[in-house]
Amino acid sequence: MQQNLGFFAVFWSVIWCWIQNSQTYRILRGVYDRISGSWRESRIAGWFRQDRFPRGLHQKSLAGRILGSPFALLELLQKRLGAKLRDALGQSVLVGLGTSYLHNFLALNLRFLGYLLAGMGAGVFLGLFGKGTIDWGWLVLALLGRLLALLDANGTDWLQGSYLVSFVCKCLGIRTEFSWYEADKTTGKTRLYLGLAVGLLFGVMGGLTMPILGVAIPVALFGLLLVLAKPIAGLFALVFLAPLAPTMAMAGLSLLTLGSLIIKSIIDPEFRWRYDGLGFLLLAFVMIYLFAALSSFAMAKSLSIWAIYAAFIAAYFLIINLIHNPIQLRNLLVTFVVSGLLVCLYGICQYLFGWDTAQAWMDEEMFSDIKMRIYSTLENPNVLGEYILLVLPVAIGMFWTGKGVLQKLTYAGISAVLFGALILTFSRGCWVGLLVAAAVFVTFAAGKLWGLGLIALPIIPAILPESIINRFTSIGDMKDSSTSYRVYIWMGTLAMIRDFWVSGIGMGAEAFTAVYPFYSYNGVVAPHSHNLFLQILVESGIVGIAVFGLILLFFLKRMATGYQLGGGKGAPLSTMITAISAGVCGFLVQGMFDNCFYNYRVMLIFWLVLGLGMAYEKVAREAGR
Repeated sequence: MQQNLGFFAVFWSVIWCWIQNSQTYRILRGVYDRISGSWRESRIAGWFRQDRFPRGLHQKSLAGRILGSPFALLELLQKRLGAKLRDALGQSVLVGLGTSYLHNFLALNLRFLGYLLAGMGAGVFLGLFGKGTIDWGWLVLALLGRLLALLDANGTDWLQGSYLVSFVCKCLGIRTEFSWYEADKTTGKTRLYLGLAVGLLFGVMGGLTMPILGVAIPVALFGLLLVLAKPIAGLFALVFLAPLAPTMAMAGLSLLTLGSLIIKSIIDPEFRWRYDGLGFLLLAFVMIYLFAALSSFAMAKSLSIWAIYAAFIAAYFLIINLIHNPIQLRNLLVTFVVSGLLVCLYGICQYLFGWDTAQAWMDEEMFSDIKMRIYSTLENPNVLGEYILLVLPVAIGMFWTGKGVLQKLTYAGISAVLFGALILTFSRGCWVGLLVAAAVFVTFAAGKLWGLGLIALPIIPAILPESIINRFTSIGDMKDSSTSYRVYIWMGTLAMIRDFWVSGIGMGAEAFTAVYPFYSYNGVVAPHSHNLFLQILVESGIVGIAVFGLILLFFLKRMATGYQLGGGKGAPLSTMITAISAGVCGFLVQGMFDNCFYNYRVMLIFWLVLGLGMAYEKVAREAGR
């Protein structure tokens, strides 16, 4: 394999040398240098380079102090109650038992897990027997648990020395020491009695209600204790599960992790809340939406949606307060990309095997050659495309900054899967967003690729399937029912905005459908405006869209600052900042054609990506000192 790679490296060197010496390359390079120089000297680039948002300014203002008062209160509680609460938790028997349960699970201690399984099996059997049902399978599980309990070893130690685990970590470029548990918690008999008691208790409950609960609850208890003890584990779970789990489960996990972080901030005397300018704007955005919910045409529903917004925006604060070093940040990005890979693999399997799909979201008369649009776990092809727009540039950035052939091949493969899934969504707005994201990434990470792109551009239509070309060239064609549908909705929404531009109508489909029929064009019915910016304006009024615009402006400004501090073009930190920024830009382009926040999980992922970008800016700033 190394010989083949060496052959390709030599082959590419010869081709690249030939390209560099060609007249075409000299012309394209001259054009690029002229454009690049004009950009660097432009007022727009100069504005981004200058620090127009002084750090800490928000904390000095009255609004900043009001919105930051929860953080000030938590710091006060840390000073007044931190030591007492820390001592109380340290002396608590219940906390001690929970800690023992957690660390034996983290260690994958076979004897503990054996007692737990034995308790589960016996408990479910007894619960079913109490209902007059006999299921010997649960007694078999109890027997297997008892046999497993004969081994007193930690499975985590085996994983640490596993060649497979080492290979996967090397492919993904992650570092972990498996130092997740305290060895002294995996000895003694108390932990065994604890495992048996927990298994019996929840096993009986499961047998009396639903047997699967006898297994699920002890595992869920481990997850709960893990998040309470280590809030960063909750953050990693949030990033991984966001596109996979239900909305309310994600809202609960976000709030649980936030609660765990709050407890940590009180009992840890070294903890300091990070409350930056973007955080100030996000809190202002939440408060504006609270006012919009209280004045909504469907107040009860709008308030429930506001609670989801608040829970998901809290994810931004989780990232910037829990991620402290480049290793943690890298591992979190790997989690984000791997989750995206699983989502897209499932979507591609939908296409290949026809799983759970229907000919929907498509003008069948105009696009009869397109038989299927994938949506994976996100319920809608456009929503899946919006998600991929955020994760694909990050995967490409990981490929660009990967060390060694193995890492580059891994992330090249992941990027190819994500790109293939995006194509199969047949979402034209997302395709346009991808082109914009690619333009941003190439411009700031690898400007020389513009020459290759100009050469490849005339060739692409010759190799693309006709269905993709027809779909792309139909953008703006009013004969397409999807296009005309959106245009009519935009016209009706603009008519609504003329009357409700100050306060908005409130959040959610119920508020929108309560008002929209009075303004609709051509009898078109819609649950939202199919435009992110119009939707925010019609929901929260002019102040809401203004604050959202400031959020985007502040974020991109900080990304520009981080790009410079990270070393500029070609530097790994700057490349990843560019990748995250490119994804956000592509997402916002799609937002011109769809209400990207209609799916709350995609909204959660958007705030998480903003947090990842700001975490990278912090790392770049510290590296530049």
